[in-house]
Amino acid sequence: MNLFQRLARLLGGGAGGSQERRTLTIYVLSHRCNEPITGQIDLLNELSQAEEGSDYAYYTRKVLHTSGERRCFDQVEVEIWFDRNKQPIHHEVKGGRWLEESAYQEELARFQAPPDEPEAPQHPENDDTNESATKEES
Repeated sequence: MNLFQRLARLLGGGAGGSQERRTLTIYVLSHRCNEPITGQIDLLNELSQAEEGSDYAYYTRKVLHTSGERRCFDQVEVEIWFDRNKQPIHHEVKGGRWLEESAYQEELARFQAPPDEPEAPQHPENDDTNESATKEES
């Protein structure tokens, strides 16, 4: 049994493997919908080896979609290049912009806030018109 536990740890699936390190959470903001989006990249299954002669070891491409909550539908394409330790070292975003987690939280709070209701215009002359109309009727 000890042999199987060591093998599982080597492959990252045992008790010694960190589930947190298996995924990378990414955050972007859609330009079209102005909506913050989050996504996960499975570092064990979604990475491809980068082209030979490249400065990078791994590459992935992910397309994230907006929720459509405000009747706006968009997608943001994210390309990420990694080093040998599967640490992201370069990214490109099409249709949006990259966000750090703190900026994502701020954008999410802004997006979920209720829209400001415009104040009803007050026209004092309308009150005078209504008074004069009632005076004329009498």
